[in-house]
Amino acid sequence: MTALACVLLLAVPAQPAPAPAPTVATEKARLDAIAAEIEARVTALKDLDNQERSLTNSLGELDESLARLADEAERAKARHDALAAELGALAQDTGLDERALADAHRRLEARLRVLYLTGEGGAVRALLGAEGFEELALRRRFLRELAESDAKLVAEVARIEGSLADKRARLRAAAVDAEQVRRQIDEQRSLIAATREERGAALARIASERKLTQRQQRELEQRRAAVASLIGRLAEESVRRAIVPARPRGRLGRNLPWPAEGMVIRRYGIVVEKDSKAEVVSNGIEIRADQGAPVQAVADGRVAFVGWLRGFGRLVIVDHGGGVHSLSGHLAKAAVAVGDEVRRGQTIAFVGDTESTNGPKLYFELRENGRPRDPTPLLRAAP
Repeated sequence: MTALACVLLLAVPAQPAPAPAPTVATEKARLDAIAAEIEARVTALKDLDNQERSLTNSLGELDESLARLADEAERAKARHDALAAELGALAQDTGLDERALADAHRRLEARLRVLYLTGEGGAVRALLGAEGFEELALRRRFLRELAESDAKLVAEVARIEGSLADKRARLRAAAVDAEQVRRQIDEQRSLIAATREERGAALARIASERKLTQRQQRELEQRRAAVASLIGRLAEESVRRAIVPARPRGRLGRNLPWPAEGMVIRRYGIVVEKDSKAEVVSNGIEIRADQGAPVQAVADGRVAFVGWLRGFGRLVIVDHGGGVHSLSGHLAKAAVAVGDEVRRGQTIAFVGDTESTNGPKLYFELRENGRPRDPTPLLRAAP
């Protein structure tokens, strides 16, 4: 768990520029890339015992790919909904144009029928039949206005026909795009289901290994040793360069709200694993909770980190001031961004199973000046 301390010393990264609007082609390309990545992770899991890579990294990378794929599925669903709305609007506009075109055709046919019945020279006969100069001027003006009206009617028919052809073409293109996105969503759902099934099988194999906890503990100690060295270097650098500005000192007090509703399945301190009887040091607590359940801030603060940390999955860190930070891990999704000010009880994330070997849960940890602290005495009666 000490690996989390290094995150607290890092500067807040610059926010990326907004990405361009997704298209079917780009969405498909990203899906293919993630699918290839997941295939590689699944292969790594199948041959877990024969690989030199870390057990936690194999599961963590697969979970990260699954989380990205779920995000892609959400974006594809939004793209599909937008296309469906566009299809509806275009269909409505097309119907209006079709009715307008039918009406224009009826008027044009009526004029052509009149012109046919009048025959050639009808306009000349109308002028010659005038009795007097005033009637001649009147008939001339009437014929001019009639000709202008006929010309406008022909132009209107041409305009409506052009608009209708354009909208029909856009309607066909939108329908093709919508079908492609629908197929993409189906592929994503199938891929997620298949990958989660493989992940479940891998976890079942892992759970059957008697020495799993010892292996994880050795890996954890190796990570702690590497991160401890990194923390020392970062601490010296932060002092020299003042990377992390101080926040006003705050007191958490007691009777804090629980970060999530559920049952505590691992407490702070030295824990004896049920199956292996191995002793494991826990720098925080784990709460069994439903997938997607809200995770709330235990006190006011500012979001210092949102991202992925190996061994903890998707992680949110809140700076409460005075060197006090709270950390929430194994999240399905974050509801805040770096720099956001949060209030006590505000939803900051949702419970997930990212990099969890035993289902959905919340890992919660409190740190004061980089050192872990038992959060249980500060929380109100057990949930």
